[in-house]
Amino acid sequence: MAKDLISSGSLSDIRVLDLTRVWAGPLATRVMGDFGADIIKISDPRVQLLSSNGLNHKLNRNKRNIGIRLDIEEGRDVLLGLVKKSDVIIENFRPRVMRNLNIGYDVLKTVKPDIIFVSMPGFGVDGPYSEYPAFGTTAEAVAGIPSLIGYGDGVPISTGIAYGDPISGLNAITLIMAALRIKNQTGHGQFIDIALSASPLCNLGEYVGAYSGSKKVPNPSGNRSKEYSPQGAFRCRGRDQWIAISVFNNREWMNLKNLLNDSDVNDIQTDTLEHRKNHEEIIEGALAKWTSRLDAFEAVSLLQENGIRSGNVSSGAQLLEDAHLNDRDFFFDFEEEEYGWKRYDGNSIPGNKIPKSKWVKNPLSIPLMRNVDIIFELIGGSEGVAKKLVFSALKNKIHVITANKALMAK
Repeated sequence: MAKDLISSGSLSDIRVLDLTRVWAGPLATRVMGDFGADIIKISDPRVQLLSSNGLNHKLNRNKRNIGIRLDIEEGRDVLLGLVKKSDVIIENFRPRVMRNLNIGYDVLKTVKPDIIFVSMPGFGVDGPYSEYPAFGTTAEAVAGIPSLIGYGDGVPISTGIAYGDPISGLNAITLIMAALRIKNQTGHGQFIDIALSASPLCNLGEYVGAYSGSKKVPNPSGNRSKEYSPQGAFRCRGRDQWIAISVFNNREWMNLKNLLNDSDVNDIQTDTLEHRKNHEEIIEGALAKWTSRLDAFEAVSLLQENGIRSGNVSSGAQLLEDAHLNDRDFFFDFEEEEYGWKRYDGNSIPGNKIPKSKWVKNPLSIPLMRNVDIIFELIGGSEGVAKKLVFSALKNKIHVITANKALMAK
């Protein structure tokens, strides 16, 4: 039993219908797919998935793909038929979309009483902002994250990674697993409302608490810290090479001061945190001059040998070649028809996953025979009935012609 669990993934008995798009939702279902869940990605057959930016293969691996038009009755009926054989359905449209399609939780639980329905709109399913669209950058801005990033009185700076998306995706996994546990204990499903904008805000509790107590708004401090000094990112020799340094105590500072051996630093009082904070510009200038003469890895090695906390600020290219990540088999390589071999991030949680040798790409187009196979497998009936359901669910002349060719070639 344990051997079967390892080879098929710890979530191999879970089926998820994935209606999500962009990043947050697809990330949640991709992680579950890595752990063996049967993820059926439901896409509009009129819209081809893109691969040039790597998003499709990054977020939609280990999923089966089916094309269904949910805006027509036949497509909606196919979806409800799939719901009967599934554990979870997840979407991230604005709330009005599912209401207009008449595919709300009240409808779904009549079809499958123990279904878990996860909705991930930008601002939740109710409230004055509920119908506003949102992306990860919108969510982090609403949460106030850019106000904490920047330099002095400068312009607030976005994280650059649409922080709200991955945080919401990971929160969704936690809530889905909790809901599945309750389902196993009670036999009951539930509706889960995850607002994209709320997830990053939940990681800023100390700032919310500080303001509610003091009514003071913190100013962005760049890479500096109130507790540690010097602290920051410093350019090294070569193109766009940087390291990060953070001095926690006086002992570490004395070690760094000896390495710098800078006359300007030696002429000022720096033996306490308060003194170093008062002369931060002088110290940072000396540090920048010192690191600019060294290779990044050389500087980090020298600093760490002297007990000073430091690390390389890795570029994407450096991450791909990182000895530690590669030793832990973090990355995964796909051979793509258009671009050849391409490397993607793996999964940061080790154990109980599908072996990478069994990981599969998500096709860019929706193979019509795959539609037939999935419907035939899960909804039942004859293969002929499945083919009719495919044609009805597509209801698009171009795709029906393509389907006919595929079926004739079989």
